Amino acid sequence: MKKVIFVAVLLVAIAALVLRAQQPAAPAPPVPKITAVTDAMLQNPDPNEWLMWRRTLNGWGFSPLDQIKKTNVKDLRMVWTRGLGPGNQEGTPLVHNGVMFIPNPGDDILAVDARTGDLFWEYKRKLPEGVRPKTNRTMAMWGTTLINSSSDNFIYALDMATGKLAWETAVLDPKMRAPTSGGPIVANGKVITGRQCQPDATRDSCVVTAHDAKTARSPGGSTPSPALASPATRRGAASR
Repeated sequence: MKKVIFVAVLLVAIAALVLRAQQPAAPAPPVPKITAVTDAMLQNPDPNEWLMWRRTLNGWGFSPLDQIKKTNVKDLRMVWTRGLGPGNQEGTPLVHNGVMFIPNPGDDILAVDARTGDLFWEYKRKLPEGVRPKTNRTMAMWGTTLINSSSDNFIYALDMATGKLAWETAVLDPKMRAPTSGGPIVANGKVITGRQCQPDATRDSCVVTAHDAKTARSPGGSTPSPALASPATRRGAASR
């Protein structure tokens, strides 16, 4: 009799698990209203936000917030956790309107609720065959877009509310080994990035580019990096 009851309970449990697995996943919570990030905000950011890699254009990486102090840091406790992707984790999350945007190795970006860790959306870029995912240290913001440089040598922007691709533009051949791990900087509405200058990618990869943050156009073309450019090119770049 006990064996029959055990089998019955086991079957009920299995049936419950099967039904639960067949249920559709709960929809992601809506992203809070995203206000447009302006050049003025980047130049003088709100203390409660982290809009670029080192928070301010001078690269100090300093937060003026003072709620956490030497006297109470020992009282910090874990509130939430979320697993990240495989690979080297060197990313700096950005925070805007209570949303935390987290760069993962390669082109895997998460948008989560900064208070709860709940996932709003995830973007995974499909890379050409043979292209290795790069280390992704940071991204940039401008308007209502999140801007990044990709493993396949593109500059691209995502809608911060949805994670959908807003625009993309190629900088170099997608398979050239010259991605940038440092991420872009936005200044006066221009997205500025450099390349890695890998020897097998030739001097063509040693460039600094500027693209319009709204249209993705390159208003001034590209400038070779002085490090590996020829003396004549270095003089030309220095005189611009």
